[in-house]
Amino acid sequence: MSKKSPMPGEAITNNPEAWKRSWLDAKRRSAVNRRESRGGEAEIQRWNVRASGYAQHSESEESRERRKQIISWLENRGALQEEFRVLDIGAGPGNYAAMMSPQVAEVTAVEPAASMVKILKNRITKEGKENIRVRQKIWEEVSLAAESWHKAFDLVFASMCPGVGSPDMLEKMIEASRNFCYLSGWSGSRWGNWGLSQSELWPRIFGEQLDSYPSDILYPFGMLYALGYRPELRFLQPRVHLEMDTEEAINGLAGHFGRYTPITPEIRKTVELYVLSYSQGGRFSQTYTNCQGFMLWQV
Repeated sequence: MSKKSPMPGEAITNNPEAWKRSWLDAKRRSAVNRRESRGGEAEIQRWNVRASGYAQHSESEESRERRKQIISWLENRGALQEEFRVLDIGAGPGNYAAMMSPQVAEVTAVEPAASMVKILKNRITKEGKENIRVRQKIWEEVSLAAESWHKAFDLVFASMCPGVGSPDMLEKMIEASRNFCYLSGWSGSRWGNWGLSQSELWPRIFGEQLDSYPSDILYPFGMLYALGYRPELRFLQPRVHLEMDTEEAINGLAGHFGRYTPITPEIRKTVELYVLSYSQGGRFSQTYTNCQGFMLWQV
């Protein structure tokens, strides 16, 4: 991990425009993006619906341990210091903001979903995190100039945040930092809450294979490398175990695929048969691994 350094030549290793094009092409070609009911308001509404369940799931022992590892990494690299100002993009229910706040001067948490903001504000009150400032905003719509956020933060942090899902938003993230940036994201075709189910059901429903995540961590890494930064990149392949009532799994997967297509009786039957193949005694059970990438760099 080092600061930006100039690099001569026009090879892909130092051609950020080539990486930007590859990233945007991947998003355009993505089966998910092609089929998804898109739009900022639709995405925010999905997170509003998911807020309570997401906050509860993120308190699992596995999730807490993963956050501890990431915070420890940031500490060891000097990215969390008592005088630092931190910008947390897509803060959700405040899992990371709450952990960082005792170690820094101030955390500004940006989160667009009202239900997430409500959970976060309640958490701040309950835990006495007085140095966390909450801004209910969409990162894509934030003006650094209007907010006086240009080079205003010592660490700009974005964990699994769809808001930093394009070259422009990554560059905005860099512009807000005067020292460190942290970004994490999915890698590969098993991603999201239904990683294995999504990848296995997709070809059965749509007749096409599900490609890798459209903003795979490879693209921001390649773009940063070509810009002359040297991010420290780590991968984690956690073991995911899903277990719930069979009917709950059917409804959950039907709701998930409802983002991409109307759920006809035929599609629901396909989902039911799939869930039953992983069910026993009325309980759905599935274990698999996915892949997440974590990057830290200095600007």
